[in-house]
Amino acid sequence: MDNSNTYPYDNEGYSALDIPTTAALRYVMDIAALAGHGGTASQDGDEVSAEAARTQLVVDAGCDLPSAWLAKQNVAVVPINIKLGDERMRDDGNEADRIAFVDRLTGRVPPLRISPARPVQIRDYLQTWMTPQIDNVVQLTFAATGSSVYLSSLAASQSLMLIHNKVRRSLGSSGPLRAWVIDSFTGLAGTGVLLSHAVRLRDAGMPANDIATTLETFRRQVRTLLVPDDVGFLYRSLQVEGTQGAGLPRWKLWLARLFDLKPILVIDRGSGGMLLRVRRFDAACDRALAITSRHIALGLSTPTVCISVAGPVDFLRPLPAFTELSAVCKRHRVDLIVTPMSMMGCVKLGPRAISVAFASERFHG
Repeated sequence: MDNSNTYPYDNEGYSALDIPTTAALRYVMDIAALAGHGGTASQDGDEVSAEAARTQLVVDAGCDLPSAWLAKQNVAVVPINIKLGDERMRDDGNEADRIAFVDRLTGRVPPLRISPARPVQIRDYLQTWMTPQIDNVVQLTFAATGSSVYLSSLAASQSLMLIHNKVRRSLGSSGPLRAWVIDSFTGLAGTGVLLSHAVRLRDAGMPANDIATTLETFRRQVRTLLVPDDVGFLYRSLQVEGTQGAGLPRWKLWLARLFDLKPILVIDRGSGGMLLRVRRFDAACDRALAITSRHIALGLSTPTVCISVAGPVDFLRPLPAFTELSAVCKRHRVDLIVTPMSMMGCVKLGPRAISVAFASERFHG
């Protein structure tokens, strides 16, 4: 549920210097009021629920998970701005907007720019999610090597803690607000797998500091496969400010386009590169899905597979490898989540591209 609607705080656009702020002051006063009534979570004696309620999970819009899933899991999504020519758009996770964005990209590679929110904007957005129960904020971001989202989020987190802890101390509260910003080492469907694992840890009652420590190790087990249809978008992403196009040499992408070879890219342990080259896009998608099915059979580190598509997801369903993947997931009790790709992914990979991710201790291409 979106707390910005049910528990609003003023979005005052405050700077780190105007402390205390009305929003932070009200937050701490509400904590005191909640404690005076014994607390809603602790009244039921549910210690696990109480621990989970104290931790707010945050992700940016470069994470490919359905908006309904994110809302159900009470995850805050920081929007990302995209500039298409002279027009500015905002990705806040809405699937219809993402599909409409892809439709505008089809057949051309326009001037594109990814613009993460400024630290003050991220901080003010997080403020709208603060409730009296929250003592911890754990945020996952798109890979720092692929965008500046991580650095902006880190600055926002530091500012948020500065403000809230100043107010808490002034009111005699000994418990600080703590925050962690974690570079996911991946993006798109890969961040989705990492976040789904974080939700499992939170709901199991794991303390926030242990969640952060676990994720910093676990992120190295997330494997993200990327299959672009038009490699021209990937080639251009090498030239867009703030992106590195998975670290691929431009001449290889040029040859792939010339001979209709579709690359299968892998982001593994924080680094990216070419895994395979397969003729025809459908065949490359089949190969990426088959690799995923094989790893499910070998055993995953968390029972979730995420797939995102730059555009409508229906084209996946007739693929033989997708039918097999669905069956393998059902047989091994693995959640299969399919969703439209974020605008950031569409900018980097182009229309019809897919992103497939899972977590495994070992990787076999």
